[in-house]
Amino acid sequence: MLVVHQRCECDAIRVPQKYPGKKYFKGEKAGQYSCNPLGKNPGDIWTIPNVKHNHVEKTIHPCQFPIELVERLVLALTNPSDLVVDPYIGVGSAACAAVLHARRAAGADTAADYLQIAHERVKHALEGKLKRRPLGRPIYQPAPGDRIAQRPEHLSRSSSDQPRLFATA
Repeated sequence: MLVVHQRCECDAIRVPQKYPGKKYFKGEKAGQYSCNPLGKNPGDIWTIPNVKHNHVEKTIHPCQFPIELVERLVLALTNPSDLVVDPYIGVGSAACAAVLHARRAAGADTAADYLQIAHERVKHALEGKLKRRPLGRPIYQPAPGDRIAQRPEHLSRSSSDQPRLFATA
């Protein structure tokens, strides 16, 4: 039996299977792989770090969102050469995501300084010089023994110092 995979919009944002070699055990599909060879659909929770003071994408905008967030939406919901419109473009994260994936972009904002930054960022994206966090990069998790993961001694309290949550009768 030949199985032909139909492309769907989520193919561009699929994530690796937990058990890619798993096969059907019984039934008419016994011996065939039980998963999509391109990966599984992304889950309900996307873990993407927000743009803070030391984020590679940080600009002067007070509530900037990461390109990776809108990048997944652009890949899942648009086709190459489609137009991505952001009516509140800010510093251009959505426009950058669009041009990085061969989409057209348009947007507006009332702050001229934000529009200037958006223009520069889109220009850098088109030139391949945009500083950004790569799509799908895992978030750094320190090992339990790392110094940064240890509670400082002066902040540690013994269990007797902890306030009681519930009174006992």
